[in-house]
Amino acid sequence: MKKYLFMLVAMLTLSTAAFAQQGVTGFGINGSYDDWNGQFGIGVKLQYGFVDQLRGDLSTDLFFKKNDISMVDVNGNVHYVFPVVSKFNVYPLAGLNIAFFNHDIPTRLGVNLGGGLEYFVADQVKIGAEAKYIVSDNGFSRFNVGVGVTFLF
Repeated sequence: MKKYLFMLVAMLTLSTAAFAQQGVTGFGINGSYDDWNGQFGIGVKLQYGFVDQLRGDLSTDLFFKKNDISMVDVNGNVHYVFPVVSKFNVYPLAGLNIAFFNHDIPTRLGVNLGGGLEYFVADQVKIGAEAKYIVSDNGFSRFNVGVGVTFLF
């Protein structure tokens, strides 16, 4: 199994095409689910390609009230984009998270670790899915998944 995983990583690393092109900016909207309180949310994100395969991603998600608790997540992530086939990319991600609440729950700081995939439905439009584990202080670690659309300009 390790040999197959190594071969997959090597093939992706040696791929010549790059879709996180330098200087390309993206704006997206997404829906999310967070397993901490079983909350659904909506959000926006802004992406910027630093170099061909490395991009930054700033996002915020507003999670709807459940059990009288609502939450706002603010994330700053870095993606390293691997083009798999034409129009299809995968990426690992790492970054920081800040979670704010409407109740007597203190603000939480965390680290994002995860990955995503994206498919270009047009030259300037991509759809994607992302999953991340948020390692946070005081035992507040949680799992978050999202799907959305991003427009490039």
